[in-house]
Amino acid sequence: MISSFRVLSRFLYVVVGIILLSAFVGLFSNGIQLDFTVFLKNVLHIIKSLIFPDNLIILGPTNQEYSIFLNFWDYYFYSLTIFISALCIAIICGLFITYLTILLPQKINDFVSKFVSLLESLPDLFIIMLIQFSVILYFKQSGHLLFPVAGSSQNQTYFLPVVTLALIPSFMIFRINLHLVSDEWNKSYVELARSKGFNKTEIFFFHVLRNIAPSIFSHSKTIVLYLLSSMVIFEKLFNIYGIFTFITSYPNPNVIAFTLILFFVPVFLIYALITSLIEKYTGQRLEW
Repeated sequence: MISSFRVLSRFLYVVVGIILLSAFVGLFSNGIQLDFTVFLKNVLHIIKSLIFPDNLIILGPTNQEYSIFLNFWDYYFYSLTIFISALCIAIICGLFITYLTILLPQKINDFVSKFVSLLESLPDLFIIMLIQFSVILYFKQSGHLLFPVAGSSQNQTYFLPVVTLALIPSFMIFRINLHLVSDEWNKSYVELARSKGFNKTEIFFFHVLRNIAPSIFSHSKTIVLYLLSSMVIFEKLFNIYGIFTFITSYPNPNVIAFTLILFFVPVFLIYALITSLIEKYTGQRLEW
């Protein structure tokens, strides 16, 4: 009961934060209106729209009113698929690179760590342009297009945006994991496991990974925020018709709040599930 209340209260805190942020953004939608009365009206209008979704109206090119749900779900599921896929790939690749690195000699291990740190420092824009340029160059040389470098409203592209979006977070997760594993690797329980004949693979997956899971989870919030902020750039450069494109096309406070809250729900549910699993198998209580 207490755990359920704790999870619900966290969700409500975020929802309230999104509502207040969206109401504040609304002060700049029609020029700068730094007026508390306007801010309060925006908050009430957002709450009313969330309770009665029929109030979620957008204006078309001819200033004709349409329901937000006319084409909203296509934008929503497109962005959500790319986001969750990139997050899963980043976690899996980060863990896998960490596992491969601990199998290497210490000198090579240090080199890989420094090289990955260098790649992590590269700007998102540079990586996107480099990958897109490489695909186009290969197409010019071979006449074969490996992957679409940009999407459209009719043809959605997934592979290249997902892989590119997951690249830097993979390096971030690897760097965090390698630091955590290096600390664990010198502890007495690892030496005890070695003395009993366990190899590095068994120690990593069945002992070390379990102990560092809470720390990985606490650092994952940074990864999620990074992915969310990167999505804005990625949707523009890959011509993705996602929720951030939808928000910039219809910057109404109630539309912004509804979209962000709806996007937050599956992310929150994933976090709640992972939290319960880590607490169950490690016995450690996690704070978000």
